[in-house]
Amino acid sequence: MALSSAVNHQPLAIPFEGGELVATRTQQGSVVVRRARCAHRGCSLSGGWIKNGHLTCPYHGWEYDESGQCVHIPALRQEESIPARARVEALPAQEAHGLVWVWIAGEHDQPTTGVEAIPELELPGMTHQPSADLSYTFQTHFSRSIENGIDPTHAPFTHGGSIGKVDTTANLVFPSYEVVQTERTLFSRMPIKVKKIRGIAKWLLRGDAEDIYKAYRFVYPNLLLSLVNFGRFTLVSLQAHVPTGGTSTLMLSTNSRNFLRNRPLLTTWFNRVTVKTGDKIALEDDNVIKTQNPPSVAFRGSNDVLVASDLILIEFRKMMSKRIQTNRKE
Repeated sequence: MALSSAVNHQPLAIPFEGGELVATRTQQGSVVVRRARCAHRGCSLSGGWIKNGHLTCPYHGWEYDESGQCVHIPALRQEESIPARARVEALPAQEAHGLVWVWIAGEHDQPTTGVEAIPELELPGMTHQPSADLSYTFQTHFSRSIENGIDPTHAPFTHGGSIGKVDTTANLVFPSYEVVQTERTLFSRMPIKVKKIRGIAKWLLRGDAEDIYKAYRFVYPNLLLSLVNFGRFTLVSLQAHVPTGGTSTLMLSTNSRNFLRNRPLLTTWFNRVTVKTGDKIALEDDNVIKTQNPPSVAFRGSNDVLVASDLILIEFRKMMSKRIQTNRKE
C-alpha cells in the first residue's frame, strides 16, 4: 500500500516484508505498480525515472511499459531482440480512501475481494486533506502497532506531550462498551474521558459530554480507523499498517474532517498541526510498543492479562486467530 498523495510521475518505492514494489502515475492519472527488481541485474527500479511513459532503470537504462514488459534496451545490438523474460511483474492496483491498494499474488493471481467500504469516510462534509497525510515507521511487528492503534485506554499515560496531559484528579475508570463485528471488521464507539486537558485538544474538547466520543474500526488484515467526535466536529484518521520486516512496520495515515476544509490559511495551518501532532503521537507510541515482549502478538495462548476495557483487543485477537486457522485450511 501507499499514500495516493505520494504517488506522482516519478517512481515511488513501496517497501513491504516480501520485497519492494515501485509505483508511478501515468499522464492520464492512473497508478501503475510493478515489482521493483530490474530483470537485467536486479537493481531497484525505484531509483529510476520515467522516459517516454516508460519506467527506466537507473543502472543500464532498460525501459519497462505499464504491463511490466521491457520495451527498450539501449545497449542492444541491431541483430538482437529483447529477451522474452525481460519483464517485471505488474500488480493489480486501485485507489480508494486516499490509499493505493495493491494485490500481492498468492493462492489467487487476481483480487478475490474488493476494498472494504469505510462508512465514517462517507459522513456528511467529511473531506480528505492530502496535505495532512503522514507516514511513520514503527520499530515493531505490525500486530503490535495495530493493537496500539485500537487500544482505548493508553492515551492519558502515553500522550501527555502531544494530545495533552489529563488532570491527575480525572476519573479514568473506563465505561463498558460493545464491539460490533462482521466477517472482516470490528467496530466500537466509546466516550472520551477529558478533564483539563492541554494542547490543541483543549480547544476542541471542552469536557465530558455525550457528543464527545471516539470510535475505532479494524478491517482485516491491516487497516484501522480512529474517529474523534466533539459536538458537530469530526476528525477521522485512516491507517494502513504495512509490515516491512519482522520488527518494522510502515504506517500510512490519511486524515479527513468535516471542518476547516476550504479556508486557505486556516486549512493549511490545521493540516500542519495535524501532521506535527500525528508525528508526536506516533513517536510516543513507538517508544513504548517497541519494548513489548514478545515482539509480535500471540493471538492464542498469550500470557497477557487483559481486562474488560481491553474488549476490542480481545475480539481483534479472536478474529486474527480465526482468520489464520481458516487460511491454513485453505
